[in-house]
Amino acid sequence: MTKAQRIAAAWANLPAPELTDQVRLLVKARDAGARAVWSAVREDNVIAARVRGALAGLKAEYRGHRDEAMWLMWIGQVQQQLAVQAAAPVVETAVEDVTPELEPVVMEEWTHHPEPTAPRPANDAPPVLFQEPASSSK
Repeated sequence: MTKAQRIAAAWANLPAPELTDQVRLLVKARDAGARAVWSAVREDNVIAARVRGALAGLKAEYRGHRDEAMWLMWIGQVQQQLAVQAAAPVVETAVEDVTPELEPVVMEEWTHHPEPTAPRPANDAPPVLFQEPASSSK
């Protein structure tokens, strides 16, 4: 059993506040050891669910915090690591190609011919009057 697997197994018996503290420390660590722990957590659905709950709590805790953007990014990365294999594995099946033979399509060039319009008169814009600001010293 690796160190990461031992940590993940120990998290199964921790109360929620202690688990949140442990998750907070590991989210902040962001090193190879942390990634190994997230991989071990991902393998156990029960622990993964508890950790996802702790991550949601951390997100709420850091809302409005001066380091909110940094923590939300870190938490998002951990959530992605936990969800990597949460999706069902893709099973590739052999599919027979049943596409019928199609005739080639000849594309015709389309050109846009705009309608001729009358030029706008030069007086369309309203006159602008620039004034010097009034001086406050008298």
